[in-house]
Amino acid sequence: MRNAMKVGTFIVTMDNAAAIGEKPQDVVSASDQLTAYMTARVTFLEQLAAQALPCQVLLANFSGDTAWTRYERGIQQVFEETGIACPAIAGSTESNMPTLQSGVAITMLGEIQQRQPFDHEQLSWYTYGLPLVGEEVLAHPEDVAQLQPIFQAWQADIVQQVWPVGSKGLQGELARLFGQQQVESSLDLTKSAGPCSVILLGIDPKKEQQAQNFFQRNFEKLRKTAPY
Repeated sequence: MRNAMKVGTFIVTMDNAAAIGEKPQDVVSASDQLTAYMTARVTFLEQLAAQALPCQVLLANFSGDTAWTRYERGIQQVFEETGIACPAIAGSTESNMPTLQSGVAITMLGEIQQRQPFDHEQLSWYTYGLPLVGEEVLAHPEDVAQLQPIFQAWQADIVQQVWPVGSKGLQGELARLFGQQQVESSLDLTKSAGPCSVILLGIDPKKEQQAQNFFQRNFEKLRKTAPY
């Protein structure tokens, strides 16, 4: 698992966003719905990385009562894109203390799925999307890895391993996946990918051609070379 935790029979994943939203002092101005969508999207992708699907969503809202409905709508948008029912959403709102900047955290509890076993070393690995952070995500939404094709290819066992890339950039995630094995990409390996604008995908080598039908933009195969 990447950043997930197993608690009993459940897989728990979470992500948060701060100073991004509709308050005047937010560093990045974005709708609360979009902020929640991007946060929930990361949390959902972490579920896929752990071979699980969410069955419960917990929302921690630090932006005041009026933001709840907008945050809830952003979470629901993730499930609409994937075509599966949105689980029940529960949580809490900070309503005692007014905050000057927005803040939200989204936790998902998931159930492990029975999937085709695979050998990590035998997969073909690709990047999907471009590394973007902050205002870049708003300016170039077409270059953010899209959730729908990822989920559809994962369901079809074309993508066997989903591996989100976040603030540590591709370099950090490649080290976790491949250790000392050197991997080359045309992308900036050191740049933050913000809300997982880039995803690493482990693809069944027999189904690489099929994968091209799902990912037609910013989809690039990694090149493995000699160890360091």
